[in-house]
Amino acid sequence: MADPLASLSAVVVPRGDADLDERERFLDSLTRLPLPRSFVFATCHRVELYAVDQTTLPRARGSRLLRGTEAARHLFRVAAGLESLVAGEVQILGQLRRVRGSVRGEPLLEALIERALRLGRDVRAGTALGSMTRSLGSLAVDEALRFVDRPAEATALVVGAGEMGKLASRALRHRVRTLLVANRDAARAAALASEIDAKAVPLADLNEALARATCVISAADTRGALFDAPRLHERLLRGPLVIVDLAVPRSVGADARALAGLVYRTADDLRDRAAPPASAIGAAERECERMTARFAGDWRGRLAVPVIRALRVRSDELRQHQLARALGKLGHLGARDREVVTALASSLTNAFLHAPTVALLASPERADAARELFRLEDSSS
Repeated sequence: MADPLASLSAVVVPRGDADLDERERFLDSLTRLPLPRSFVFATCHRVELYAVDQTTLPRARGSRLLRGTEAARHLFRVAAGLESLVAGEVQILGQLRRVRGSVRGEPLLEALIERALRLGRDVRAGTALGSMTRSLGSLAVDEALRFVDRPAEATALVVGAGEMGKLASRALRHRVRTLLVANRDAARAAALASEIDAKAVPLADLNEALARATCVISAADTRGALFDAPRLHERLLRGPLVIVDLAVPRSVGADARALAGLVYRTADDLRDRAAPPASAIGAAERECERMTARFAGDWRGRLAVPVIRALRVRSDELRQHQLARALGKLGHLGARDREVVTALASSLTNAFLHAPTVALLASPERADAARELFRLEDSSS
């Protein structure tokens, strides 16, 4: 049987298959290409392109090309958190919601994202993955503080007040003496700082904040503009510095990452050493398989909808025509009897349509045969 999702393709470039340099290059190339009927899903650990009716797609070194049902299954696994460094992490759902608006008017991609979001919510509500408290932000904090001698006496700086910046800030607030938060939008930095008893810092005062900080968590897409070599070199004259760079593209310029005295880490350097229960992983995987089969079946049924609609329109036309003729010959009937005849005509029409409707939904590849059998050529649009 043909794959009902055959028009769907995905190019996936995850951590482990391609290094961060390659993923950044691929993401940059995607932003420069006209990519109709598609969406790009990029996070700290993956760059993925999903498209409909595209015979050729851009590729990256280490990328995998998935077609049809396999592409849908992969996105469902991503939404469930099975492809994340922190299994079950909920942040992936927020990231997926943000791309939803880019596929409005593309039915297959809209339906795919909606099903993935629903699956992600259900998996976390129904398995132990929903109780996971770790996040990429908390792992970044663990990694940064490994290199700080006395964290309880240290000052930490978080750059970025988006979702990842918030996670890192909340993980840091009870582990360091002073927490500084900087963000391009000063109001967002102030709101986050107020929530966690930190201090908001204007980006204009970044040098002063860096001078005070022992470690930095950067979750802002500044493409190396903020943390360039001159600025970090000046800061390193005061002593060593730890930066965990969670941004993609990275916040620290390429020429600054190997400066003497700088401990530089990225999302690819993080490790989660706490494995979730195997039973939770197994349950999530089974739910992904069920959703994949259900989604493919539902989409296959959609292929028959135009023919079913045309069949119902034609049947209704015939019912009304024949009913009018019959009632014209039964002028002696009272209003009540005429209602009974009208109801009988509708009941017979619906009963006749039931079997072909069910058959077409189960085997939509027979739609063309049904169109010819019922002579629907002129009413199929």
